[in-house]
Amino acid sequence: MRRVKLEDLYYAIPEQPIDEKNFDIEKWRRETPMDYLKAIYIMNMADGVAKDVIFKEIYKITRLYIPDVLYKYYSLTDDKKLNSQKFQTLMESKVFLSDVKDFNDPFDGKGYYYDANQLKKFDRLASSGGKLIDDFTSFIKATALTSNGVHSMPMWAHYSNNHTGFCVSYNMKHNMVLSSCTFPVQYTDQRVDVTSLMKQQANMLTSAIEKQSVVGNKKIMIDDLSMVYMTLLLCNLKHVSWSYENEFRCTTGAIAKEMPYIDANPKEIFIGMKCSPEHSKQLTEIAATLNIPVHRMAFNECSAEFDLTTNN
Repeated sequence: MRRVKLEDLYYAIPEQPIDEKNFDIEKWRRETPMDYLKAIYIMNMADGVAKDVIFKEIYKITRLYIPDVLYKYYSLTDDKKLNSQKFQTLMESKVFLSDVKDFNDPFDGKGYYYDANQLKKFDRLASSGGKLIDDFTSFIKATALTSNGVHSMPMWAHYSNNHTGFCVSYNMKHNMVLSSCTFPVQYTDQRVDVTSLMKQQANMLTSAIEKQSVVGNKKIMIDDLSMVYMTLLLCNLKHVSWSYENEFRCTTGAIAKEMPYIDANPKEIFIGMKCSPEHSKQLTEIAATLNIPVHRMAFNECSAEFDLTTNN
């Protein structure tokens, strides 16, 4: 398989502008899925402040992919303390964001990489084997949402502990904080080599350190946010085998204010068809307190429809 290098990416700029008058956003989403490699390619065409401007425009484009409603599945287990924390977080209209290393996929965040050996030429990195950053995902916290709705049997099985948990819907138009940091996930079968960008960053950082050290400054001010933008965008790459999830990822800085929680007002609660009476009662009470609808998932044994249904 050919190695995909950041500097080798090429995309032709469309010659025809989008017909905004007859713009069908659902059709556009299907035909032009989010491409973060294309986004990085476009940003690398610019320097300095121009990159900031381009990133803002790319961010605006990512907003077009956010559906009106997204869903989050929750598991419930024998861990009473953890269950209680989940119920309390829901009651407080918040969502918990975790470290990416704690996700169920150990390869999450591995959609891009760099060759540390090529950075050994920088004296300040030689002792660390050329490592500029050990783990890009250590700078962020995230949580997963989906556009699959509540009728997805695999989602209930995989993320709600075999239908014993629950699912919550969120109206993204009424959750600006949650919506503003949510991005569509891109599925791929190839990793991208970002060594060229890391070499640029290493050169910039070491040069800045040397210059400031000469005059005795201990603080280094960096105005090139290329690595920040790269991490924020490329952390949304996942292997294509996970594409059934149709994931959207809420991502923030690991040390952002109020972490590890973010405001998220629930729209509806859906109780798994195998959820225990005790947990069902708690979820029903939470829904009543929040004044939102609550439904219980079911399966009609006598119906020709091979699908889950909801009971009020």
